[in-house]
Amino acid sequence: MKILVLYFKIGRKNGRTHINEHLKSFRNYVEGNDYYYFNACNGIPRYLTKPDFDGVIVHSSFLLVRYNKQYFEDWEKTILNLKEIKGYKVGISQDEYAESDKLCSILKEYGIRSVFTCVPESDHDKVFPRNKITLERIETVLAGYIDERTAGRLKKKIKKYRQVDVGYRAVKHPYWFGRHTQLKYELGKIFKDSLRGSGLKTNISLSRKDVFHGNQWYRFLLKCRIVLGCEGGASLLDPAGKIRMSVEKYIIKNPDADFNEVEERCFPGLDNSLNLITISPRHFESIITKTCQALVAGEFQGILKPDIHYIPIKKDFSNIQSVINKISDHELCRGIAERAYEDIYNSGKYTYKVFAEKVLGLISEMKRKNQNLPDNKLTYLFLGIWCGIRNFFEPVVIILIFPWRYLKIYKMDLFRQILLRRDRNL
Repeated sequence: MKILVLYFKIGRKNGRTHINEHLKSFRNYVEGNDYYYFNACNGIPRYLTKPDFDGVIVHSSFLLVRYNKQYFEDWEKTILNLKEIKGYKVGISQDEYAESDKLCSILKEYGIRSVFTCVPESDHDKVFPRNKITLERIETVLAGYIDERTAGRLKKKIKKYRQVDVGYRAVKHPYWFGRHTQLKYELGKIFKDSLRGSGLKTNISLSRKDVFHGNQWYRFLLKCRIVLGCEGGASLLDPAGKIRMSVEKYIIKNPDADFNEVEERCFPGLDNSLNLITISPRHFESIITKTCQALVAGEFQGILKPDIHYIPIKKDFSNIQSVINKISDHELCRGIAERAYEDIYNSGKYTYKVFAEKVLGLISEMKRKNQNLPDNKLTYLFLGIWCGIRNFFEPVVIILIFPWRYLKIYKMDLFRQILLRRDRNL
């Protein structure tokens, strides 16, 4: 099959390794297809409407641009050719708790006919209401999977001795994500205080400047015996972005307001309107480095089981001392990490190969229902060569050809920070 993969990348690197692993999974794990990866950062050119693709995968990085309203309105003018691209279009969506109305509009307007989402089936109608979409299929998938190539590379680096007993990284999330996302920051803060004087070596940071990028995260995990964590996702549905606007305005005037105050003023009774609480790529990354996890107890899609695959932390943090005692038991932690590695990684059920086969299987199924597409070999040959050259020079291209977009994002973020600081000082 001829598969076009549209994604969005601006800057020299994506912040998290799993984004690249997710994006490249189709090419890496499903052979026999011709893949044309295209960074749509600077729009979609007319020449992509000429070939007849079997399938078009609109990656989550592309669909997530909707978050930045000002930037998206400008960028959307450059992607209008997506409507004319030939091939069965599938979208991979994430973070559906925010701007879901805009997501539905994109799916409908650009002819995306099926979507792979993290939203559980029970909440499909909340995020993708029938009156706002024309989707043929909605498939629930995980936010991330195990990259077997990465796991194989890391296997040689796993050591029994770890320099750090407990590691963790988190930042404070905006209140408009809902109460669940506040748990990550609260978890780090409580354990940072509770582990003082315990004799355990810790590396816990809640500062944005200490966030790890790329392979730095894996190197950090390989140094840690234990990593803290909780389920990913969010609990508050904000279809039109109105809650976000309300919260941001309130915070500007009341920068010291806590979550309870903001909830009461901006979205009373609306939290927990969405069950988008899910296992995170971070959990799989810990498993393949054989790093024992101490996690706030949750469902984890039934994949992770308490006291078998992780050390459970009660949501009210009432068992902290018990958790610290277990963390101090090296053999117990090593056994939990080994079981998670055996039951989850070695099972082969949660790999990017499984995910990629599911997406491409749907495209193949829909292709059989339609007439075979003409095979213009010369068109595909030139497109393949051009995409290869473009992707090879992508870091340079982004810096030299896309600077005005990069600067526009930077200026908007900088301007936003200046406004916030100014309003706080008024």
